[in-house]
Order: sequence, then structure tokens, then C-alpha cells
Amino acid sequence: MSMSLAKRDITALPKGRHLIRVGQRPGFSAFVLRGTPGPIAVINAGTHGDEYEGPTVLRELVEMIEPRKLTGTLVIIPVLHEAAFFGGTRCHPIDGSNLARVFPGDPRGNNSARVAHLFLRKILRHADYYIDLHSGGVSYDLLPWVGFMQSGSQERDQTQARMTACFDDYWCWSSRYNPGRTISAAADAGIPAIYAEALGGGGVGPVDQTGFHRGLKNFLMRFGFLAGKMPRLKPQVMRVATSNTEAHIQLHHPAPVAGLFIRVVEPGHKVQEGGRLGEIHALGKRAPVTVRASHAGTVVSLRRQRSVAVGDALATVVALPKLPR
Repeated sequence: MSMSLAKRDITALPKGRHLIRVGQRPGFSAFVLRGTPGPIAVINAGTHGDEYEGPTVLRELVEMIEPRKLTGTLVIIPVLHEAAFFGGTRCHPIDGSNLARVFPGDPRGNNSARVAHLFLRKILRHADYYIDLHSGGVSYDLLPWVGFMQSGSQERDQTQARMTACFDDYWCWSSRYNPGRTISAAADAGIPAIYAEALGGGGVGPVDQTGFHRGLKNFLMRFGFLAGKMPRLKPQVMRVATSNTEAHIQLHHPAPVAGLFIRVVEPGHKVQEGGRLGEIHALGKRAPVTVRASHAGTVVSLRRQRSVAVGDALATVVALPKLPR
């Protein structure tokens, strides 16, 4: 069944599978799977338009789940920011606005602000749980992780930690509160929320496809949406951020000059303070500029796109604890 959300609220839909349209231009399409009475989980991807792992997995998930076997409601949005998706860009292809920086949005703002407002008002406010799927997109390779934003509520943070533990193929990054994100909008509304970051590179790798499916299935079973025996969860490395900017990967190791970036490490490599991350060959100059690690740790984000402008983030390095034996 396809309909406009203006006609009915998601909590009033009958049992079954529904395809709804929220807004028009801008707007987004959502699959609402209604089972027997229970909690509501909102799961989306495509907050950034060049990240394809989440949209692929969520389209598969919609076909895999039978509403008659479901307790509660799933609202699944494979692509939240359609303008960026069809432009093949991280942000809006014309005004450059970043949907993950403009929440709670504005009904009279630019495209991203209006999408944020629609999503928050029409969808997210109904959620008991929220998951946002991301990746490195076309410009970055990541050491895949799953994370949550520290809320200040012990009960909510424990719930979020239980949610991230479901994605046990990935390490966990607990970050400080930062405004403007989907998960900060959820935090403001008191909703337990997590996000997951796949490798990136502009494709859909089989490891991340499997990891996302495993994490989502574990979540749905652990929180009572689907019946089934939970597999034994693997131990998960946990990193607790020590600053507000630590998990803001667009800020780290900014390019000092424009040019051709050639990296000499890969995600997962360990580096020492001052260790070489790569070099930038400025156009029209012979001597390259070496980019060195500002501190020791593990490379968790690394620029894949070789053309860089001044200020482009090149790498993120964090100290990851060893997996407990």
C-alpha cells in the first residue's frame, strides 16, 4: 500500500507492510512494517548521498521481514536525503548543506533543513529506538565502527550500549554530545540512538553487508521485535571519547595545501606521534608536503579521494584499547 503520510499517522496504520511518502520536494519514502502492538524502531540510511551500504542493506531488510512475525513497528527509510543521493554527493549538490549538521531543521530553510524538520516531526518523534547507517562514502575509507552519543542519562546510555553491542563485527565509539546530527536530535527527544559506519569507498563490500545485516538482526531479536535465539555476541572494543571533537572526523589532520594526496598507511594501521600518514603534491611544485600523525594511535579514517583542498580532513587517529582476553 502506498500513501502520503499527510493522510495518516504511522501509529494509525493497520498491521502489514506500507510504503509511505513523507513530503514531496523535498521528501523521502519510508517502509512501515506494522506487527502486533509493541515498540517502534526507526532505521534509516542515506543521510549522506554517497553512502550506499545502508540503502542496499535496508532495501534487502524490507523484503526479508514478514510483518505477521513482527512485534511492534519498523520504520525503514533507505534514503533520507534524496537530493544528495541522486547527486551522488555527501551533501546537497547545489547549496552544499549537510543533513547531518542541521537538525532540528527548519520548515522554511534550505533543502537539508526542511528534510530534517520533516523527519524529526513526522517520523523520529514516534521512535522508541533509532539507528542511522553511514559509511565513509566516496571520499574516505574507515575502520568500520558503531557508536552512540553520551546522553547524561545512565539508563539511556546503557540501552545504547546494548544496541551497539548487537553490531559485534565492529568496534564501538562512545562520543560526546554534538548538535545538528540525527542522533543528537534523538538525544534531545530522549530516544536511545546509535549509528554505524561502514568502510566506504563508493561501493558495498560483502563484509559490511554481512555486518550490517548481522547487527540489525541481533538488534531486532535482542529488543523483542523478532523471535529467535540470539547468537553469542562477540567481545567488542569500546572507545570513550575524551573531547567533543574526537569523533568529528572531518576536523582531523586538515590538508595544509591543495594538491594530490598519496597515503602511505591504511585504516587499521597503528602509527606513532609524528609518523607519516601520507604526502601532498601541490600542483606546480616539486617538493611534497609530508602529513604526520599529531599523536599515536590507530588510523580509523583515511582520505581515499586523492584530490584535496586546503582544510580537507585527511585522517583520524585514535587510541583503541586492546580487546579483552
